[in-house]
Amino acid sequence: MSNVLAHRLRGFHSLLEMALKDERARPRPDDRTIAGIKKKKLAIKDRLAVFDGRQTPTASR
Repeated sequence: MSNVLAHRLRGFHSLLEMALKDERARPRPDDRTIAGIKKKKLAIKDRLAVFDGRQTPTASR
């Protein structure tokens, strides 16, 4: 994985964090939307962890 891809993944992770914050700030947040955002964030975090060499992805456990 290249540094460019890692940088893009970190940026996308930040965008998802903002989307999660926005959804939680709504008067009636949608639990399915929150779960979907969290799932995407975790997938990105797993890919970054493999890139950084810190751990194996949680999906393979």
